[in-house]
Amino acid sequence: MNEAERGAGRGRPREDRLAYLARVASLYYEEQKTQQEIAALLGISRSGVSRLITEARERGVVEIIVHHPLQTAPDLAAELQQRYGLKDVRVLAGREEAYARTLKRLGELAARYFEDLLHDGMTIGISWGGALYEMIRAIRPRVHENVEVVQLIGATGAEATPTSGPILAQLLAERLGCRSYQLHAPLIVDGAAARQALLDERHIRETLERARRADIALVGIGTTRSGYYSLVRAGYLTEAEAAEIRKSGAVGDVCAQHYGFDGRWLDIELNRRVIGIDHDALRRIDTVIGVAGGAVKAQAIHGALRGRYVNVLITDEAAARRLLEMGAS
Repeated sequence: MNEAERGAGRGRPREDRLAYLARVASLYYEEQKTQQEIAALLGISRSGVSRLITEARERGVVEIIVHHPLQTAPDLAAELQQRYGLKDVRVLAGREEAYARTLKRLGELAARYFEDLLHDGMTIGISWGGALYEMIRAIRPRVHENVEVVQLIGATGAEATPTSGPILAQLLAERLGCRSYQLHAPLIVDGAAARQALLDERHIRETLERARRADIALVGIGTTRSGYYSLVRAGYLTEAEAAEIRKSGAVGDVCAQHYGFDGRWLDIELNRRVIGIDHDALRRIDTVIGVAGGAVKAQAIHGALRGRYVNVLITDEAAARRLLEMGAS
């Protein structure tokens, strides 16, 4: 190492060092200069440049993301579409992976589908969930005229993760360069009287009226299975309450409205305590895209499709095969 290389890094304050690494990385990755060209420009050796590029990656100055092609299973999608009478289906091909990885890839697939549908003047409604969060992260920023995003269901505002609260509407609006309308209300209230009082509040009433006019609704499909029930993980329900809900026959929920395996909406107390779009209004939206995957979600997805709460499905091969085993009976 020559004197220039020693001066390039040693003894520098941390901020200066990171800035220097960023400069080298930019020359290499963004300006596509060779290591020899960078060495001549900075007065250091080629091997010194190589070490700096490696250090930039190790210290997080450079982040390399490999976008693997999203392989789909069109035959499975066509069979699901016909069996359940859906507008459209996309099935992510491949064996079942770790759940976090499945969610990320489902989000990418949903993002590409949504981008193809989006056009000027649309109103987009969105609930919440892990797959929708990953979808938003995968959307390529773009701007359309007169597009707006509306939150479909309430939240406490104190959720532990961004996947389970009102932040998703805001994040999506930022991606699309448009306005978002927040539903400033809890998701679940103590009783029918409290729910009605909130629904009578002008801002909440107007936001829900806007949600009902949505051209596209983006929704997660939740399962009531123990260990996977999002309302328990988000702190809305206790395990004891969840057990009672399962006893009522609930296999899943869309927009916190619970239904049975046959898709029938359940006339249970919990469904009457939710602040958000109701199941009938959701069915009237032209395009309702449900994003969910994994064999563990199959019963919940089946119920959502039978109940017509979702008419476009983005799922993975594991869930698709389990659905086809169940049939549409």
